[in-house]
Amino acid sequence: HAMTVVWASIAGAKTVSFLAPRRVPVANRRVLFTRASQPRSVVPGVVAVASTPQPPNRIGVGMIKRNAGRFSTRTSASVFAADVESGSDPLTMKSPLDDKQVMRRVLPAVLVASLAAFSFGYHLGIVNPALEHLALDLGIANNVQLKGLVVSMVLVGATVGSLVAGKLADTFGRKKTLMAIAAPLALGSFLCSCAPNVQTMLVGRLLCGLGIGASSNLVPMYIAEISPEKTRGVLGSLNQLAICSGILLAVVAGLPLASDPTHWHAMFLYAVAPAAAQFFFMSVVPESPTWLRRRGMITEAQSAETALWGAPNAAHESAAADDKGEKDAALLELVSPTNRKQITIGTTLFFLQQMTGINAVIYFSTAMFHAAGVQNAVAASIAVCAINLCGTLISGQALDRMGRVPLLTLSFVGMGFSCLVIAAAMHSQATWPLAGPVAVAGTLAYMVCFGLGAGPIPGLLSSEIFSPRIRGAAMSACFVTHWVFNFVIGQTFLPVVQAVGGPAVFLGFAAMCLVSVAFVQTQVLETKGKTLDTIQKEMAALN
Repeated sequence: HAMTVVWASIAGAKTVSFLAPRRVPVANRRVLFTRASQPRSVVPGVVAVASTPQPPNRIGVGMIKRNAGRFSTRTSASVFAADVESGSDPLTMKSPLDDKQVMRRVLPAVLVASLAAFSFGYHLGIVNPALEHLALDLGIANNVQLKGLVVSMVLVGATVGSLVAGKLADTFGRKKTLMAIAAPLALGSFLCSCAPNVQTMLVGRLLCGLGIGASSNLVPMYIAEISPEKTRGVLGSLNQLAICSGILLAVVAGLPLASDPTHWHAMFLYAVAPAAAQFFFMSVVPESPTWLRRRGMITEAQSAETALWGAPNAAHESAAADDKGEKDAALLELVSPTNRKQITIGTTLFFLQQMTGINAVIYFSTAMFHAAGVQNAVAASIAVCAINLCGTLISGQALDRMGRVPLLTLSFVGMGFSCLVIAAAMHSQATWPLAGPVAVAGTLAYMVCFGLGAGPIPGLLSSEIFSPRIRGAAMSACFVTHWVFNFVIGQTFLPVVQAVGGPAVFLGFAAMCLVSVAFVQTQVLETKGKTLDTIQKEMAALN
C-alpha cells in the first residue's frame, strides 16, 4: 500500500529591443552604429528611422570620420539619458539574444524553481525505504492504519496546497509564492526528522504535503511563463526530471538503513537543504513577466524580460493588454463555455494519468523483481526510479521536436502494451518459467513509456493552455484532480485486486490506455513551438 501511494505522482516603446535599425542614406558622413550580426525585424507600431539626416548626438548615431584610412566612432550617452528622461524613444535598443544565449539566462531560473519539484519527489519517495524503521521507533509497527496515515497524510496536504496555490500565485506573484512554500517544506522536514511520536510525524508530513502540493502547481506555471516557445517543452520537462531525481535520491539515501535503523532521522533532515536553497535562490531570479504585466507593472516586466531574454517582448505586451486590470477568475468561471475545453483537457489528462496503471505497476514491481530472482527491494526500487528517469530524459529531448500529442500517444500506446505483457506474465507465472523476467521487462517498459509522456506532459500542457487570467485557478483545479484520484485509487486499488485478480486489473489498465489514446488524438491541442498567446487564441476558437 505504501508503494502504491508513494509513487503515484510519478505519476510599445521599450519593446524596440527586437528592432534593428533600417539602413539609411549616409548624410554628412553620419550612419547608424549597429551590430551587423544581429537579426533584423520591425516591431509594428514603432516608428522606423527616417531617411532624412539625423542629429549627430541622438542615441545609436555614431559620428564616423575617416582619418588616414582609419575610423573613429563616438556615441553620445548623455543625450540618451536626456531622451529617456524626456520620454522620447531611442532609435535603437538592446538587440535580441540568440537561442543559446537566452537558454543560458533562462535555465538558471528554471533550475532554481525546480528545487521545489525536487522536494516534491524526495518527500514522496522517502517514506518507501523509511516507513518500517520509523514505525518501529514511533511504536506503530503493528498499526496498519497509522502507517497508512503517515503515507497518505502528505497527499491530504498536497490536495490543500494545490487548491490554494493558484490564488496565492495570482495575488502575490509566482516568485514570492515559490519562496513562501519553502517554509512548510523546511519546517515539515525538520519536524519529521526529530519526531518523538506519531502525532509530530503526521504534522510534519502534512506541512510537507502543503509544500509539494503547491509546488506541483507553481513550478510548471512559472517555467512556462519564463520560457521561450522554442524551448518551453525541454525546459518544462525539467520539472518532471527534478521530481524523478528527488525520488531516486530518496531511495538511495535509504541505503544506510540496512546497518543503521535510526538513519531515517537524517533522511528527513536532508530535505531541509533543498527547501532552504529554494528560498534563497528564488529571491534573486526574475518574477514572471506575464504576472507583472497583468498587474500593470510594465517597467518591472520589461526588466524581467530583459534579464531573461535580453530584451522586452512585443508579443507579451499586446497579450497582456488584452486582460490587464481584469479580475482573476473565480473557480466557478472555469466551467463557463469559454473555458470548458481547456479545463476538460487539463483535468482529464490527470485523471487518465492515474487510471492507466501507475499505482499498480509500482505496487507489484517488488513482487515482480522477486519472481525474477531480485530479492533486494531497494535495488528493485532504484531500478524503477532510474528507468523512469531515463524516460523523462528522452521526453525532454523530444518534446520540442515531436510535439506533445505524438509523445502522449506513443506513451499511452507503450503503457497499454506493457500492461498486456504484465497481465500475461501474471496469469502464467505458475506454469511459465520466464514469467518473472517477462513481468520485470514489462514493468521497466511501462516506466519508460510513462516517463516519456504521461508523466511530464499533463503538467506541461496545463501550464500552456490557460489564459493568464485563469491560469492560477485552472491549474489548481487540474492538480487537485491529480491528488484526489491519486489518493482515491491508492485506497481502493488493493480491494479491487483481491476481488478480480491482478491480471484482470492490468487488462483494465490496458483498456484505459486505449481510451487515453482516443482522447489525446481527438481532444488535445498541439502546443509545440507556439507562444502562450497563440495557444490561448486557438483554444478560444475551439470552445
